[in-house]
Amino acid sequence: MPRAGVTHDITIEDSGGTNRRGFMLTRRNGKRNWASQDSQTISPRILSMGEVTHSELPPELELIWFQEDWSLGIGGINDRLDPKRLAFSNKIDTSVPGVLKPAREATLTAIQSGETPNNYRPTGFGVIPMITAAATINYDLWLFLGRDVYKLAPENDPPDWSRETEPLNADVQYRNAVIFGTTAIAPSWYVGSDITDCASPYMYKAATDTNWTSSTITAGRFKYMTVGRNSSGAEILWGANHIFKTARTVNETFNDSDTTLTLDDAASGHIAVNDIILIGALGAQETLLVTGVSSSDLTVVRGYGSTARAHSSGAIISLYQPHVIKSSSDPSNAGSWSTAVEIGTDDSPITGIVVDGDTDTILVTKTDGIYSYTTDGQVRNLTTLFRQFGHTDNFRGAYVWNSHILLPLGGGGLLDFNYANASIRDISLSHLAPEQTGVHGPVLAMHGDPTHLFALVKDSSTSHYYVMQANEVEHDGATEFRWHILAKLGAGGTTYPSRVNIMVDTSRSDRRRLWVGYEEASVSSMPYYFAFGDTGDDEDDGYTNDTDIYADTVKWDANLPRVSKRYESIELETRNLGAGGRQITVQYKLDNADEWTTLNTATDSPIQSLNFPLGTTGKTLELRFVPALTAVGTTAAELHSFRLKAQLRPDATKLYPMTVYLASKQQTLNGAIGGSPKADLKQLRLWDAAPADLVFGTPDKQDPKSVIFMPGSLQEREIHNEHGRTSEYTVTFTLAEV
Repeated sequence: MPRAGVTHDITIEDSGGTNRRGFMLTRRNGKRNWASQDSQTISPRILSMGEVTHSELPPELELIWFQEDWSLGIGGINDRLDPKRLAFSNKIDTSVPGVLKPAREATLTAIQSGETPNNYRPTGFGVIPMITAAATINYDLWLFLGRDVYKLAPENDPPDWSRETEPLNADVQYRNAVIFGTTAIAPSWYVGSDITDCASPYMYKAATDTNWTSSTITAGRFKYMTVGRNSSGAEILWGANHIFKTARTVNETFNDSDTTLTLDDAASGHIAVNDIILIGALGAQETLLVTGVSSSDLTVVRGYGSTARAHSSGAIISLYQPHVIKSSSDPSNAGSWSTAVEIGTDDSPITGIVVDGDTDTILVTKTDGIYSYTTDGQVRNLTTLFRQFGHTDNFRGAYVWNSHILLPLGGGGLLDFNYANASIRDISLSHLAPEQTGVHGPVLAMHGDPTHLFALVKDSSTSHYYVMQANEVEHDGATEFRWHILAKLGAGGTTYPSRVNIMVDTSRSDRRRLWVGYEEASVSSMPYYFAFGDTGDDEDDGYTNDTDIYADTVKWDANLPRVSKRYESIELETRNLGAGGRQITVQYKLDNADEWTTLNTATDSPIQSLNFPLGTTGKTLELRFVPALTAVGTTAAELHSFRLKAQLRPDATKLYPMTVYLASKQQTLNGAIGGSPKADLKQLRLWDAAPADLVFGTPDKQDPKSVIFMPGSLQEREIHNEHGRTSEYTVTFTLAEV
C-alpha cells in the first residue's frame, strides 16, 4: 500500500545536503534486500621480509611484543620509535646487551672509631702514588672530608678510613687530587660564611711523603688544577681561578662603610684600578673593587660580592683573580709559580681547566665561554656565542673523556665540545630523555675510565642526586651517549651543589669502583662506592635489594595507537630466579593510567609465563619490571627477554551492501511513477570515483549514517528492452559507516 511522503527505500546525499538521490532496492520474493555486516578493518598479513620475531600470524589472531636488549638506556617513549630503550629506571643496569638486572649496592663507608672529623663534607678523593721501602710504587686511596684527610684501610673488613695529619686548620674543602709526576696536588676551596667557594691554599704530597703539606707559596691558591705540557714538551702543572697574596697590608683600622683604604706602602706595581682585592685571612675576608689608586691610598667599592666588614691594621691584601691561570714545575713549598696569564676579564670567573690529550694547549672554561691558551701566548674564545649567555655555574665540572670535552651548563644540560672544529653537540638528558624531567637538573661532577663514564646529576626539583653511568653505543649508524641510573642518593635535606665529587678507582687489579661524596645538612655524610667490574673483590660486592628498584618500558601500541588490543600473557626469559628469594614482579598500565596494576611475580628460571586477567584491553600498554632479592647478594635477578602476546580488538565498522534498481518508469513507494536512471547512475559513478563523506538514510529518516563508498565496490548490469536499448540497470555497491 503506498505510503504518503515516502518515495524510496534508501537515500544518499552529499554531506552538504546537495545531490540528494533516492533509490529503490531490488526485491527478493517481494521483499527488500536489506542487510548490514561488520567489517574486517585490519587486513590479514604474513610477514615476508625483515627479521621475524616469534610470530607470523595475522594480527587479528596474534600480536607479539618481543624485547631482548635495553642497552640504549633510559629516555624512550614509544616502542616503534625507541627500540632497545627503557622509558625510565631506578637502580637498574642495562649496559650489557641482553641483560636487565639490579645495579650494584651503594656501599656506605665509615671512619675508624674515635676519629671524628671537624665536619662531614666528603668532597674530594685521590688515588695517590706511594713509594715503599722496596722502592716499588703502590697506590693509596685518600678521602678528603672537609679539612681532614683520611686513608682507606683496605685490610679491614669492611674497609674503613683512618684519619691522618690535618694539613691546614681552616674551614676548607679539598677537591679531587691531580697527579703531577709522582706528586699529588689537591685544590682547596674556602667554605666559610664570609666568602664561599673561593680558592684556599692547596695541599700536596710526594710519593715518598707520609703526610700532606699545605702550600705556603704566595701564589698557592687555585680553585682548579690540571696537568699539561709546556713549550719544551715537559710536563707542567696549571692552576686557575687564583688568589695572589701581595706584599701589602692595611695600614689602619677601618669600618664596614669606609671607601678609602690606606696601605702600608705605595700600591703601584701591586694593585691597579679595576683590580678585585681580598682583605683578611680565611674566616675574616671581604672582596672589594678598586676604582682609584693614589700612592698608598685606594678608593674601593665595599662588599663587592661579599658582605662588608671592619678590618684591623695589618690585614693582608690579596689580589682576587678569578680569570687568571699560572703554571709550575714544582708545586712544593720550595717551588714557585709563573707570572699570571689573563684569560678574558675578571667579571667572568674561570669555572674549570682541562687538557684534551697530552698537549700544550690548555682549555679554560669561564662563565662566558671556552677559551684556549697555548704556550706561545695566544688566548682565544672558542665559543663567542656564550658571551651573552653567562651563567655563574656554566661549565663547572668540565671533564675530558675519550676526546669528548664535556661541559655541564649551569642551568642544567650537557654539551659535547669538539676542539678540532669548535663544534658543539647537545647531549643533555633533557634532549636524550625529554619526558624524564627528574634527570634534567645540573650535572655536578663527572669521572670515568676508558670505557665507562659516570656523572652525578641533581634532581631537577628535589634535593636528591642521581648516580648515572653512560656508555657510547652505536645504533642505526649514530653513536650516542646512553645513560643508566645506578642510584638515587640523599635523604632530601639541604644539599650544596659545590660540595660534591665523584672519582673512579681502578688502581688495583681486583677492584673497579666509583666513589661518590656529597654534603647534606644534618647528615653525617660519608662517601659511597659502587663496584662496576667483574673481577676479584668486585665479584663479592652485592647487587642492591632496595625496594625502589624498577625498570619501566616504553609504551607499546603495536603500530596501531588508536586500536584496542586484548592482552593475553607475557613470557619472561630470566636467570637466577628462585633461590635466595630472587624474583621479578611484573606491573602494567593501560592507556596512560596514573597507577600501576600488579600482574604477577615470576619466580622460576629460565622461562615463565604470566597471564593477564580475562578481558584486559587497551590501546597502549606500559610494563614495569621490579627485580627483588631478600638481601644484598652477589647473584642478581636477571631479565633476558620478554614476549607479550595480544590480539587486536578494533571497534566494529558497519558495512551496507546495496543492490538498487534504476529505471525510467519505476513505481516508488508512494505509488508515483518516475525515474532518471542515467542521471542516477552517473551520480553513483561520481561518488565511487572520488569517495567523500555522504549521508545514508532509510525511508523513515531515523538514525542517518555518515558513510563513504567502499573503493571498487560499484558494479552495474544493463537490462535491455525488446528494442535492444538500455532502459534499466541493477547496480551493486557497498557503503562503509565512518
